[in-house]
Amino acid sequence: MHPESHTPPSEIIILPSVLAADWSCMGDEVRRAEAAGARRLHLDVMDGAFVDNISFGPNMVKTIRGVTDLYLDTHLMIHRADHYLQRFIDAGTHNITVHVEAHYDTSLAETLGRIRAAGLQCGLALNPATPLDAALPYLHQIDLLLVMTVVPGFGGQSFMEKETMPKLAAARDYRDTHGLHFHLQVDGGIYPDTAGIAARHGANLLVCGTSSFGPPDMTAALHELATAARSPA
Repeated sequence: MHPESHTPPSEIIILPSVLAADWSCMGDEVRRAEAAGARRLHLDVMDGAFVDNISFGPNMVKTIRGVTDLYLDTHLMIHRADHYLQRFIDAGTHNITVHVEAHYDTSLAETLGRIRAAGLQCGLALNPATPLDAALPYLHQIDLLLVMTVVPGFGGQSFMEKETMPKLAAARDYRDTHGLHFHLQVDGGIYPDTAGIAARHGANLLVCGTSSFGPPDMTAALHELATAARSPA
């Protein structure tokens, strides 16, 4: 198991999202993130059906795995994740996150169980409009809960604070009250001015696309994001 798998949910981690990288030189971009101090990479898989965009599939995950030993956090924004699951497991990812809103050939619970049985960590994602109640039956099965802070599908959107932060805080309180230990992740519109807001509501895993790969000095960008997330209110 990757050393990152043992990180406690109290530790702030910035995850550059390769969706915002320059795909014409993906290997170099991955190495740039690693040199900048990234500990994990976030990989957004989109199928054009669950979300209105198409990104990449298991072959890209495998390609990235071939150029880095970083922890790979794969977010499946797809229907029938159970049908495609083994392909992503074989590609070498360390975590697979699936959506509570997606369609499954079997069931969401069985899909989460298969991810865990394969020796991977598993996550569950909620769209901005989806209430926390939809995730409650599965929280004992997961390693992270991803609260989407934008409507999934495209990068560069604005942070949906009012729609998502109460849910994030409620998830933190539920986790702590019930003695659970899953991480809380946010994805979408995370910049220095919003990283602190998300962290104060419970997030410790912050996915950053444009704000990480966009600036020419990625080391400084990741440091600024982490500092903002760790700053008190």
